[in-house]
Amino acid sequence: MVSEVNWKKSFNNEITSLVAIGKSVVDRKLVVGSGGNLSMLLPDRKQFLITATGSELDQLDQSSFAIVDLNGNFSEGSPKPSSEYRVHLESYRARSDINTCIHLHPQASIFAAAIDEDIKLITTDHLYYLRKITRIPWIAPGTQAVADATALALADCNIIILENHGCVVVADNPRLAYSRALNLEEAAEMTIRSVMLNVKPRLVPDKFKEYLREKGL
Repeated sequence: MVSEVNWKKSFNNEITSLVAIGKSVVDRKLVVGSGGNLSMLLPDRKQFLITATGSELDQLDQSSFAIVDLNGNFSEGSPKPSSEYRVHLESYRARSDINTCIHLHPQASIFAAAIDEDIKLITTDHLYYLRKITRIPWIAPGTQAVADATALALADCNIIILENHGCVVVADNPRLAYSRALNLEEAAEMTIRSVMLNVKPRLVPDKFKEYLREKGL
């Protein structure tokens, strides 16, 4: 077990960030109720905060978070973590450059994958925030298998679609992770609209990719 800490007081900034994201993702209809989970690596980079099992993401407060260390141990004195804590754990193990992991159930993103449509990057914001999206065929939620598959896929991208399940988005700060989640769903909605209209939208030109590379963005 991780030694007990006064996490309510010690990690107020991280909790405040995740509470704000939780309310926003529900308001934006990226998730319904407890259908998702949020986490953030703590400053020691040895533990992370994660929403507790059954947490309603638009009703989070300081009591809504568990602490898990990078060996998978739960902290004494905190609630039981989300059943998807393994996805977050393996993401942090796989990527030393991230500190935020968001798992949501956005309807358009899930539906686009269900009809076997790759999500199209139509705006410059889509390309800037998303770059590459990787789809993983359905694996039972809450299992080590889905966590391992996610970690493997995160080797070269920040956005994962878990087919018939949801998405996993990572970043080096919570604001960027949230922006990526928003742009993923917007791109998915535009993709579905293009299918319904039977049109092929003009995608962001490769020239913009080159520009981003040149600027180191």
